[in-house]
Amino acid sequence: MPILRITYQRGTLTDSQKYQLAEELTPVLLVGEVGTDSQAGREATHLLFQEMDASSEWFVGGKPDLNSPKGGRFILEAWYLEGAATQSEKSIVHYQMNKILSKVIGVDGSFPNRLKDWWIIVNEVAEGAWGASGVTVGIEAANGALGGSAGRSEYFNRYLSAKQKVAGTFGFPTVRN
Repeated sequence: MPILRITYQRGTLTDSQKYQLAEELTPVLLVGEVGTDSQAGREATHLLFQEMDASSEWFVGGKPDLNSPKGGRFILEAWYLEGAATQSEKSIVHYQMNKILSKVIGVDGSFPNRLKDWWIIVNEVAEGAWGASGVTVGIEAANGALGGSAGRSEYFNRYLSAKQKVAGTFGFPTVRN
């Protein structure tokens, strides 16, 4: 169920580059969220390309970005279910996406060369906040439906248990009276 939205400046990517990015980034997204690249996972992975006009829709320092760098600017935003990936797994996703994007657009993406030009963000959707087919879908159900690695359940079960303990310890409400 991972989603990746790639926001970029109009004219930066060709259709061929978008197809290549979609093909190469899909397994990175899946492995990051469920530990494996499966057919079931691919069928539920969405990549969205959002083109923006640099002169009227992309501003840097409060001004239209009329002098964008070679290769343009990018924001890659991935959404995973909370607890799906460890920090080290998210760091691998950052690294691999950067490597793929650098290769496809033909620029040096090493740090700090593109620090001001593109970002890769992994957003986590809180347990209970993701819905599909009219049902609230949690990480355990998503991992199973996407053909995820069984070994991942130990991590996300421990993570969610710790989160519940913190909520209980500090009296966080779970329902509104």
